[in-house]
Amino acid sequence: MDTKADKLQKKAIRDQQKRMKPGECDKYVRLVLDSDILASNVPGLGNDLTNEMEKLQIKYTVRNLPSKLCVIWERQSGQRELLPTECLDSPLSAQWETENQVIQFFTTHELKNKPATEIAKSLEQHYPNKQPTVALLAERSKNDSHTINSVLIDLQVLHQVATMQVPPVASEIAAMLRRFTKAIAEAPFKQQRAESLGSFKKFLANDKKQCVRVVGTNGLGRLWQQHLNRLPLVTLEVAETIIAQYPCPKRLMDAYERDADEEKKVMADLKINRGAPQPLQADRRIGHVLSGKLHMLYNSRDPNAII
Repeated sequence: MDTKADKLQKKAIRDQQKRMKPGECDKYVRLVLDSDILASNVPGLGNDLTNEMEKLQIKYTVRNLPSKLCVIWERQSGQRELLPTECLDSPLSAQWETENQVIQFFTTHELKNKPATEIAKSLEQHYPNKQPTVALLAERSKNDSHTINSVLIDLQVLHQVATMQVPPVASEIAAMLRRFTKAIAEAPFKQQRAESLGSFKKFLANDKKQCVRVVGTNGLGRLWQQHLNRLPLVTLEVAETIIAQYPCPKRLMDAYERDADEEKKVMADLKINRGAPQPLQADRRIGHVLSGKLHMLYNSRDPNAII
């Protein structure tokens, strides 16, 4: 009996982890649109918005929310997946938990006639413990009125309410909601990833573009080259020349410990490896400037030293 319970618990954990992964987590997050959004005559809202959302395959449901023209998000917390014939709001469907984000749409006319304090208090009252965002449906213009700019600045600075300006076009609004949905869906995975990785291991996780994946000792040479390429004056050819002399950082540090002054001269005289010889091309060397900067980088104990 215990063995069966353990298997079920492990399966539940695996399913939960699977539901958090990017590409999979989107299936378990949906938008909740205030019913006034569908009935609104504001350009970009109404049926045009829902049509664009369906094109982008964004899951949504419509409900009467406490404050008009708002959007919130919900995450499916149940273990059972919905059948194709089931309605999202069916009593037999899985339970949904509300996320901590809310967006409220405003037109230029509404924002002009509503103080920032009133907007912030309304959002706090109807959506406590949520991170609010005010979306102004208007084209970006250098001639925005002083009143509009003042309200947006007050919301951000005085009330910590995020603001954004979206063109009153259904496709643009749907694309913005799609970006929010993706970010909200992937938030638990990214948070778990950040907690599991130490401050140093984050650089080896290969999460971002141009990062180096390190498995055991594989990838350490590429990481050393990538590190050198990040330094000023170090091109790919210069990095390859340094690596040919010092295959790893420890070799360079050991050389500095033996005789730093002599090693600076040795590095300065290293000929830069060219991809192919070219006529009338003079030999280039690392030089004393870069050699001195590298020596300072790896030996200085002054945290304020300028390299």
